[in-house]
Amino acid sequence: TAGGAYIPTESGWKLLMEIKPIREEILAEGHPEIKATNNSMIRIIRGIDIDDATIAVNANKGCKDLSEEFKNAVKSSGKVKIVIEVEGEEDVVTAYGSPALKLTDKDEILIRKDSVINNKTLAIFADKSANELKQDLIKKLRNPKAKVRIILEVKQ
Repeated sequence: TAGGAYIPTESGWKLLMEIKPIREEILAEGHPEIKATNNSMIRIIRGIDIDDATIAVNANKGCKDLSEEFKNAVKSSGKVKIVIEVEGEEDVVTAYGSPALKLTDKDEILIRKDSVINNKTLAIFADKSANELKQDLIKKLRNPKAKVRIILEVKQ
């Protein structure tokens, strides 16, 4: 209608609700020892046990802490969009879920380029690994005062 609001039908509402992405937000910190040189995965951790895949430490969530709604969505093989934000810089990674995901680790989240799945794996077949993230982002991730925000979004 001219100048009026669109009010969807019942089936239209169902369609709109189906395409609404399911989101999770993880808050973490940077660390001066972050290398981000791994060429097969990205790692987010609760502690500070840093390896070459680690991009953020002291995270407020591990796989186990993600909502059941999110876990179910990612297990139904949804496409996962991962946005990594730090100090005004951001990069986006696209990966995929799988029914085989366990999502039970309390301390880590892995985003993998390959199809290896363990209790830490959040998503597989990612289009980027730690060493493929923007260099300006990686530099900012090395700041111990940096607040890192990671947004996970599944569209089914």
